[in-house]
Amino acid sequence: MTRAPPNPSHPQETPLDELRVLIIDDHALLGESLARFLGSNDMQAVWCGDLARAMQSIRDQSWSVVLLDLSMPQGNGLDLLKRIKLMHPDLPVLILSMHPEQQFALRALRGGAAGYLTKGCSPDVLVEAIQKVVHGGRYLTPGVAEQLANYMNEGEAAEEPHARLSDREMQVFMRLVEGKSVNQVADELHISCKTVSTHKTRLMHKLALDNDADLVRYAMHQGIVS
Repeated sequence: MTRAPPNPSHPQETPLDELRVLIIDDHALLGESLARFLGSNDMQAVWCGDLARAMQSIRDQSWSVVLLDLSMPQGNGLDLLKRIKLMHPDLPVLILSMHPEQQFALRALRGGAAGYLTKGCSPDVLVEAIQKVVHGGRYLTPGVAEQLANYMNEGEAAEEPHARLSDREMQVFMRLVEGKSVNQVADELHISCKTVSTHKTRLMHKLALDNDADLVRYAMHQGIVS
C-alpha cells in the first residue's frame, strides 16, 4: 500500500476509515485504550509497546500517522523520532507525552514532529490533531505556538537553559531529577556509568548548577518535576 501525498488544501479528503494509526507507547492500558478509542472513530489503529516491533511495522507497513510517547524504557522517543523521519520523511509523527509541552515541544518540533500533545488532552483534540497532521499541517496548541514564535523571533536568548541540552543530556537530566542513580540511568539508557557521569558534568555546567540538590530545585522551579 502506498500512501498518497497529503494535500493541505483538502483537509477532509481522506475518510477516517482509511487512516492507519500506529500508537507507540509502553503503557499497555493507555495504548490499548487509545487504539479502541480511535477505532470507535472509524480509524484503523494499532498499538505497539515494543520499539523493535514498532520500527519493523514502520519499515514493513504503510501508516497515515504515528502517535509516539517520548518516555520509552527501551529507548528515547526523541531518538526514535529521528529514526522514523530518516526512514520516512513524509510520515507525520504526533507526540503524545506525559511531559508538559513547555519542556519538550520545541525540541520535538525541531526533531521533525508534526505536533505535540500531552496525555491530558481531550479525545476531540487528539482526533483533530490527527486529521490536521495527516493532511500536511502541524498541530500546535496556543502555548506551543507562542513558544515557537518567541524562539523564531529571539533565538536561543528566548530559551530556558535546559532547552540547550543535547537530547542525551536531557535524557540523563530527566532521570537524575526523578531520583535515579548514575548506575540506574546507565542501565536504562544502555550506556556506561562513565558516560552518564560525563553527560551529568556537562549538563550541570550548562545549567550553571553545583550539586544534585540544585539540579532538583531547578527542575521543580521549571515545572519539570513536582
